[in-house]
Amino acid sequence: MDELMKALQAKVAEAAQSAAALDAEDRRDDANLEKIRGNVYGIFVSVLQAAAKQSSDEATQRSFFEGNLERIPSGWRIARAKAEERGDTVRLMQENVKLAAIDEIWQLFRELWG
Repeated sequence: MDELMKALQAKVAEAAQSAAALDAEDRRDDANLEKIRGNVYGIFVSVLQAAAKQSSDEATQRSFFEGNLERIPSGWRIARAKAEERGDTVRLMQENVKLAAIDEIWQLFRELWG
């Protein structure tokens, strides 16, 4: 769990640093997408903290985290489908960034806690 926490926190910091660099280059749209990516990682830092507070049992913590990793992005998948239907390319890009971050979190989860 500690390794996963460190990896997620590093991803939050990486996204913030990237967003700041993009902002400095007046690439606001790209910076906003990086901020969104960082927010997704931040959500799962909070979920992992909540799992630790909920129980000291690692199996329970893992189950809690994994359940949220499945549940939280379900709304984003729906939002992506609606954006596709409406031809809302900005929203589509935002939802795709969120879901790509989820894929990365799943990979980290499997590597570090799987």
